[in-house]
Amino acid sequence: MEIRQLRYFLAAVRQGSLRAAAREHFVTQPAVSIQLKKLEEEVGEKLYVRRGRRIEPTQAGEMLAAEADEIIARVDALAHRIRGLHSLEGGILRMGAIDAASVYVLPRVFHAFREKYPGIDIQVDVSATDGLLSALENRSIELAIVTLPLPGGVYDVVPVFEDKLVLVAPPGHELTRPGRGKKLLRRVAETGLITYPAKSTTRRLIEKVFIDNGLSMRVTMETSSPEAIKKLTEAGLGASILPLGVVSNEIKTGSLEVIPTGKARFVRMLGLVCKNMESLSPPARVFLDMLLGDNTSKRKA
Repeated sequence: MEIRQLRYFLAAVRQGSLRAAAREHFVTQPAVSIQLKKLEEEVGEKLYVRRGRRIEPTQAGEMLAAEADEIIARVDALAHRIRGLHSLEGGILRMGAIDAASVYVLPRVFHAFREKYPGIDIQVDVSATDGLLSALENRSIELAIVTLPLPGGVYDVVPVFEDKLVLVAPPGHELTRPGRGKKLLRRVAETGLITYPAKSTTRRLIEKVFIDNGLSMRVTMETSSPEAIKKLTEAGLGASILPLGVVSNEIKTGSLEVIPTGKARFVRMLGLVCKNMESLSPPARVFLDMLLGDNTSKRKA
């Protein structure tokens, strides 16, 4: 059963004539007759009878006409939405981001995107990198901003943001007393940190700095939320190493202090990841271009 056949049939029933249906669709009358014959063969029932030059639908034809009208309407509406998708008049951008990126990397780009494409809805899944990769695998999102490097899998990856992490503690914490380089790192390792879970990519990057300096990092508390880590640190429960963008306001207000770590640098790269760049929907492709073209997404923290 073809949409074309349903269109011909509805036109013939509505106008009561195969010739009129042919004129409406700019085809010959034999072309309409052939397609309606095929339609009858498909459904296995006579769909219309002739009354002189006019036609009348049979009971089966009336049943088909009632359903076909709704089918055609839905097909036309779908085609309209698809055209709107390609013209970016409508659609949904489904993406994901790690917590920190959703707070201080994406808002500017989201704002520009919504101003230019107000008909496109944005759905953002905020999760850890592993969770976002799972969402990409089951196709509930098209792209995500995650912490690099990836643990595995085959993805298209575009590095977009070098994220500086800083050691912070509340005023008066023992680590705020003078101490630099390996001596400070040793004190941090012995005192312990409030940090990310063991399987977190950011946790592994932080631990690597300690390992490279011959140290084993002690963990006093762990949680996947950088906001929670920040609040626990502010509350005086320990020190932490967090993205500068997450703690910038607290540093300004003095509720947290940055502790210089000398030559030891804590940094992570955030990247935009998808299964296949070429298969992205039009909204996702446009968002990708806007993100890569945004000065904020390219600068170092």
